Amino acid sequence: MQLSFLVVSLAQIVFNLQYALSQKEWNNKNEYASNKLPPSCQSQIYCESEFLHDVQLSEVFGDSKAFVDMKLLYTEPEILSKYKTFKNSYNGVVPPQSELSKFVYDNLAGGNELEEWVPTDFVDGPPIIDRFKHTEFLTWVLAINRFWPALGRKVKDDVKDHPEMYSTIWVPNGFIMPGGRFGELYYWDTYWIIKGLLLCDMKETAKGIINNIVYLVDKFGFMPNGGRIYYVNRSQPPMLIQMASSYYKFTNDLNYISSVITTLENEFQFWMDNRMITFEKNGKSYTMARYYGVSRGPRPESYREDYKVAENYDTEEKKNEFYVRIKSAAETGWDFSSRWFITANGSDHGTLSDVHTPNIVPVDLNSILHSNALILSSWFRLLNDYDKANKYNLIAENLVIGIQEVMWRADKGCWCDWDLINNKHRESFYMSNIVPLWTGSHKIPNDSVAYSVLKYLRDQNVINSNFSVNYNGMPASMYKSSEQWDFPNGWPPLQAFLIQGLYNTQHKLARQVAADLAKAWINSNHKSFSNGGIMYEKYNVTVVGGSGGGGEYAPQTGFGWTNGVALELLNQWDDFVADSSSGPPPKNSSTRRRRESYAKELNKKISL
Repeated sequence: MQLSFLVVSLAQIVFNLQYALSQKEWNNKNEYASNKLPPSCQSQIYCESEFLHDVQLSEVFGDSKAFVDMKLLYTEPEILSKYKTFKNSYNGVVPPQSELSKFVYDNLAGGNELEEWVPTDFVDGPPIIDRFKHTEFLTWVLAINRFWPALGRKVKDDVKDHPEMYSTIWVPNGFIMPGGRFGELYYWDTYWIIKGLLLCDMKETAKGIINNIVYLVDKFGFMPNGGRIYYVNRSQPPMLIQMASSYYKFTNDLNYISSVITTLENEFQFWMDNRMITFEKNGKSYTMARYYGVSRGPRPESYREDYKVAENYDTEEKKNEFYVRIKSAAETGWDFSSRWFITANGSDHGTLSDVHTPNIVPVDLNSILHSNALILSSWFRLLNDYDKANKYNLIAENLVIGIQEVMWRADKGCWCDWDLINNKHRESFYMSNIVPLWTGSHKIPNDSVAYSVLKYLRDQNVINSNFSVNYNGMPASMYKSSEQWDFPNGWPPLQAFLIQGLYNTQHKLARQVAADLAKAWINSNHKSFSNGGIMYEKYNVTVVGGSGGGGEYAPQTGFGWTNGVALELLNQWDDFVADSSSGPPPKNSSTRRRRESYAKELNKKISL
């Protein structure tokens, strides 16, 4: 028992030393110091004040986000002054919850800053519908198309005229909100919403939404996590260039690209200037991207949750350091996952106290940036700006070298995040380990990378030994934590990354597995819709049509990116036949025979 305690203590000491050294190096480079961090935003009520603190910790609202989404009925100085007087009447003690709740509702109101909005190019029967007229998916596809106006919102002009009274950030065009508690524009969600809109022939709506993000990049220098002021010190996966690329592929409108390319460059440069970190592996220096949301204090929309975790730390500096780490994890879009945990022994089996996102170099972020650089290069070539075309091509080349040399594990058949504290790979299965297939961020021959990745998926038991589908979609990880971006939750964007990534290899078995995975996911989506007209934000991959769970909030429905990914997969494989009894393909089918034939071919070329 004593020996075990000693080993654990030594491990903690070593971890603390490694972490302190890494932080010292980064602090010198980035002039980062806890006592000099900016607030989450400049509004005291929405981001940093005694009033915010008291309301959130008193649990006036079950969801911390509800309070910071309210509209001010009086100016901020007036409300703060009134609250000081109100609290003093209780001798400086936080008033009882009932009285505090009354004060809140006397001074703030439920947000009414959005109005319902029906896109002008919405039609009830877009051309994609014709492909499903004689299938059991017809009602469902019609409903998905009708979700667009149901989720359509426009920010009222009063927000533009009186921005200080709202946490909502005004944007010029209507948009499609994700759904549920997420009633504002979000960054990476919007990519799959755009894909779905384009498939429904709503290109003007898609362009308007992209222009909203262009507007926000012009305003802030980058795209915030979402359309609220409390998000303005962190972003999300950089998908704006991918959105513009999807629009360009659909319309071939190079004039539009020319009109926004300066903003696209500026957003790309934000990541180059603010999210790159230089480190060494095997004596060679690499500069790659990480997530790094820098501001002090709890996330306003999850204030109570963050504050309670931070109570584990004994100094304000350590608490603020945790707040940076948790905000950085929120910036990833994977909020939260064991993927961001680094415990004293280097494991990912920890808790939110073990979040160390700034110390992790992520596969998916670097792959997306590599793809973004290639897209910019190709557009500048079309626009006859060869200097910039070469500039972005060189950036892409440097990124793909890092992805290959730092992250690729030939022995495993995947790419792994890099742990900067322990100078090692994060070897657990995460769906992000396959994203370079989606972005094309590798120089491995297609057949070879397909063999490797299929073997990896099989070895991790996420598909069966005969390469058939094991679940009703692919889980974010194989570790069952209490976090929502872990097993058994499957997320729409991750399905798209894997399915389309496998398809991109052009390998026969990889494409068959992609089709099987797509069918399993589509059947689960269809089941939830058939049961109650619902499309979930995330799904439990062990239950056909089951909602995902875990995390900081109740399961959400709507749902923007779920609808977009479903349309993408249906568009690519419109010969699906729904099977409401199970997601994976039937055991006795021509699909199974084709898969087994391809698997035999694969088994000749890889070691079993």
